[in-house]
Amino acid sequence: MQCELLVIDVDGTIVDGSGNICERDIKAINQAIEKGVTVALSTGRVPLACKKIIEILNLNGNHIFFDGALVYNPRLENKIHCQPINRDAVLKAVEYSRSTDTYLELYTHDRFYADRSNWTDEVHKTFFGVSILLEDLENIGRTEDVLKMETI
Repeated sequence: MQCELLVIDVDGTIVDGSGNICERDIKAINQAIEKGVTVALSTGRVPLACKKIIEILNLNGNHIFFDGALVYNPRLENKIHCQPINRDAVLKAVEYSRSTDTYLELYTHDRFYADRSNWTDEVHKTFFGVSILLEDLENIGRTEDVLKMETI
C-alpha cells in the first residue's frame, strides 16, 4: 500500500530552532511528491509564517494552520475549513488584557493585530515573516474572524 498523504509538523520537526529546513528533509519531501504523495503542513503557525516553507518545499495544496482552526490553500487563497474563536470570548480577552495591562495579539487568517508594539514585533518579522498591524483590538474582535489569541 502506497502512502497518499504526508502531513508534517513544522516547528521542531522540519524547521530547526534557527528557522531552517535541512537538505535531507527537503530531498525526502521532494521524492515523496515525485511519487504522487500529497504533502501538507500542520502547524500552530499562521499561513504567512509558512510562506517561505511552502515555497522551499514547492507545496501546492491545502495545509492545516492555527492548530486545526484553519485548513487553507495559500497559493489559491482558498479556505476549506475555518473555525474562529467565539466573538464574546475574544472581547472578554481584550477586556482582560486592558484591565491587567497584558499584551495581547489577535490573529485572523491573514493578519496579526495588537493595540501596541512590544519586543516581540521584531521576532515575528524576522523569524516568521509576519508584521504587526496596530489596531483597536476591541474593534477587531467585533468585526473579524479571530483564529488565535496570544499573550506575551
